[in-house]
Amino acid sequence: MDINGDKHVSRLSKTRPTIDAQAPADRKLDADFWLQFGDDPNPANRQKMVYVAIDDVSRVGPSTFNAIAVCDVLEVSYSLVNFHFGSRDELLAEAAAIVYQQHITGLWKLIKAAKKTPEDRLRAWMEGTIDSFNRMGGWGSVINYPTASLQITELVNNRYGTLMNDLTEINMARLYTLVNDVKKKKISDTVYEIGELPREALLKDTATVAIAASVGYSTLGVAVWSSGRHLPSKGEVDEAGELEKMVIASHIKRIIKSI
Repeated sequence: MDINGDKHVSRLSKTRPTIDAQAPADRKLDADFWLQFGDDPNPANRQKMVYVAIDDVSRVGPSTFNAIAVCDVLEVSYSLVNFHFGSRDELLAEAAAIVYQQHITGLWKLIKAAKKTPEDRLRAWMEGTIDSFNRMGGWGSVINYPTASLQITELVNNRYGTLMNDLTEINMARLYTLVNDVKKKKISDTVYEIGELPREALLKDTATVAIAASVGYSTLGVAVWSSGRHLPSKGEVDEAGELEKMVIASHIKRIIKSI
């Protein structure tokens, strides 16, 4: 009981009416859940906190997210947030770096699994980017709109800036190659790795660099639009969802054809 005579409940349930949105009751924190984020079916509590935070932010975004809910569902002390990470924002910064790394890694897996044609490989990158941002949900604002979560962004830059920049360069180098392959109607077997990018060679072909940038910006715009919940353009009607898929597929086809 508290001083008002009320039954004791989690602090979050009193301060955050969206607890069910952040921590849905039907979510199962089992081996299948943990394996979405790593290769350990029963990670240590520190990693569990990061993984639950990733899942939570995807639904409610960084501003609504409350670390207390993470501790509640894992049944651990609230003090572990500061003990393991230093603060709520530092927890989110670490989670953001993992989300982005998984995004880039996932795109490469899709490219390798695509049909061995230049168009299908580029389509895999474009569709994969859009699908990935749909799964990210609330993380999209952290990654694409730095000022929307400035404190987290500064922590990410200070602690994981080099990694994030390296991942971005790898992603753009792969996109450049995919676009160049469509132009030349061939399949490149080049595998770019962090620290091994031939930057000067890639940047010499300014025409292809410009096209790749256009493909990237166009895809990112669609990804942000599709993953958002814009009331004028989003709805729960099945027909609207099918129309969106058709429009996106048509857009991708038109972009690839224009190269």
